[in-house]
Amino acid sequence: MLAFALTETVFRLLPPMGPEFVLSATTGHMDNALFVDDVTLRVTLAPNIDTPNYTTNSLGIRGPALSTKLADHKRVLAIGDSFTLGMQVADDQTFSALLTEALGENVTVLNAGVPGYGTEQAVGLMRRLVPLAQPEAVLLTVYTGNDLRDNARWVKSPGMPTTPPEVVEPPPPQRSSWLSGLSKISRTVAYAIMYADLRNAESDFRIREFKDEILPFTDRDHLNPLMPPTRSAIRKFGESCRDIRVRCGVAIIPPAYVVHPERLQRTFEAFGIDADDTEIDSPQRMIRGAVPHPIPVIDLTEDLKTHADRGPYLIFDPHFSAEGHAIAATGLAPFITKLLEIP
Repeated sequence: MLAFALTETVFRLLPPMGPEFVLSATTGHMDNALFVDDVTLRVTLAPNIDTPNYTTNSLGIRGPALSTKLADHKRVLAIGDSFTLGMQVADDQTFSALLTEALGENVTVLNAGVPGYGTEQAVGLMRRLVPLAQPEAVLLTVYTGNDLRDNARWVKSPGMPTTPPEVVEPPPPQRSSWLSGLSKISRTVAYAIMYADLRNAESDFRIREFKDEILPFTDRDHLNPLMPPTRSAIRKFGESCRDIRVRCGVAIIPPAYVVHPERLQRTFEAFGIDADDTEIDSPQRMIRGAVPHPIPVIDLTEDLKTHADRGPYLIFDPHFSAEGHAIAATGLAPFITKLLEIP
C-alpha cells in the first residue's frame, strides 16, 4: 500500500507525458441515449435531454429552450464537432455559454456541435438549423486533430451507410467496468492501462485511429491527400453562408501536442513516429488558406499557447478542459463582436 501510494503521488506530480488521451478511446463511455440516428447526417443530438450537466432543447441544440427572438437580439450558431459541444464540461462552461455571458444580454451563442462530425456534416446541420434558430451569424470550428481525416472519410461514404462494410474488425476485449472506473480516480491504474494500450497500437483500431490523426502533422505526404475534401467542405460552407444570408466565420482549434511542445516528442514516439520530422503548423496553415474570401478566420493556436500553463486540455482525454473553453471564449469574443458588427 505504501508503494502504491508513493507511485500515485509521483504520477500526480509529474507533468502530462503526452499520449494519455488514448484512454478516452479504451475506457471512455458515450451514452447512446444522447443521440439519434439521422439518414442524411448519420447522427444528431437528441432533443429535450435534461441531466445535471448536459441539456438540449427541442432543436437538439445544447442549452436551454429558445425564447421568442426580440428585434434587438442577435444569435450566433456555433457548429463543429466534439470540441464545440464540450461534453467534458458542464453546460455553462462551454465556450459558447461563456461567449453568451461575455457578449452581453443581447447576444446568444448557440452550441450545435456534434461529436464525430466532419466539416460537411456540420454544414448540413447548419442549413437545417438556421431557418429554425434564426442566427445572424454562424461560427464553424475546425479541429485539426481529426477533422481532416473525418472529412476524407465522409466523401467516400456520406450519410447513413446502406450496406455493411466488407471487412469488419472485431472489437477489442471489453475492459471491465470496475477497472475503467478505477482508472478515472487512480493515476497509477490509468498509466498502467495507457502503456498496455500503446503496446497494442497496431492491433487495436481505436488506438490506430489516433496515429492516423497525428500523421498529417508529420509531413506533406500525409497531409496533402486529406486536404481536397476539407477544401471542398469549407467551400460549401461559404456557399451555404451566401445562400442563406448569414455572416460566417471560421475558428481553428489545434490538438494538445501543438500547443504543448513538451508533449509533442513523447506523443509521437508513443506511436512510433519521429518527432524531429514534423511540420506541426502545416494543418492550421493550410486550413487558413482554404477559407474563401471574405469569410474571416481565427486560429486559436497562439491564444492557447500563451495560456498553456492554465492547462487548456484534459490529460486523459484530447478535449478542452474548462480552462480551455475559457481561453477559447476570450479569444473568440472580439472575433464574434466584429462578425456581428457590434459597436
